[in-house]
Amino acid sequence: MNGAMAAAISCPQCGSPFSFREGTRNALCPSCGTSLAVSGEAGIPRFYLEERLDLPQARSATRKFLAVSGVDTGLVESLRFEKGELCFLPFWSLKGLTVGWQWMERESVVREEVVDENGTKRTVERRGPREQVFETVASPFDFSSPAFDCSAFGLRGIALAGAVLPLRGMDNAELERRGTVYDPVKGVDQVRREALAAARDRSRPDGVLRIRDGIRICAERLAIISYPVWRLTFTAGERMYPVVVDAVNGRILKARFPGRREIRLFAPMLVILVLVYAWTLQRALGGLALFAFLGWMYASRGLSPATLAGFFFRLTERREDISHG
Repeated sequence: MNGAMAAAISCPQCGSPFSFREGTRNALCPSCGTSLAVSGEAGIPRFYLEERLDLPQARSATRKFLAVSGVDTGLVESLRFEKGELCFLPFWSLKGLTVGWQWMERESVVREEVVDENGTKRTVERRGPREQVFETVASPFDFSSPAFDCSAFGLRGIALAGAVLPLRGMDNAELERRGTVYDPVKGVDQVRREALAAARDRSRPDGVLRIRDGIRICAERLAIISYPVWRLTFTAGERMYPVVVDAVNGRILKARFPGRREIRLFAPMLVILVLVYAWTLQRALGGLALFAFLGWMYASRGLSPATLAGFFFRLTERREDISHG
């Protein structure tokens, strides 16, 4: 992500909407001239992204995803959605400049031209002497990280384009009327440590044997951005399946859904043929084959009239559930 992100709020004095760039600490209303301090918890501005998908659109995106994911067409058309919940997930955004120095020792590669026995020239590479390099670092830095454990939602990071996805000033009361607002758990000190570690990793080239650095992040701009997702539940048969849908672009972030139903004629027919063939050869052999089959049934599925009837007469079977994200 390059550049600052746009944010839009309404002036609390006159109600006129106006926008400013993320990272701004003070903003001036162009309509009434009121000066506003833009800050959140501990002086850190908080914003949120508006959802672009409503609940019916999120359900439609789920049906389209299931239709191309190996689920039976009939099941896709007949599934029932139980509920839907709009969730706003907090993410840290840190922008700034990576500055400092780094000393590295790395391997070098030497290219040589050689002539083979046929007189053909070719270039070969071999390991050269170790190089010691000292360089300064100065580059823009953009980092985002979940502000709490988002693993249950399948969302690991967010990418924002200021011109496409405008940010709005955080209004907890308004968002809580529309859905569930998750509070940040990760502290600012931990975010700064993660960002600094990421900055060092990005500045480190491949093939480095040893490195020492004095890198830091300056001109830091911190913000907390709440990202919208839909958490849905649908039923198929007697089971319930969860789905998480990105409320901005409709992407399925995390889901579990039933596998495709398949016809199973080979297994019961093979067992019947083997038992009949063994019994026609010799009754003792037929009894041994029957005993072996019943032992396998007992160990794998349980031995009861219902399981035996299911094995021989249930001609279709659903495969294991499929997980996504």
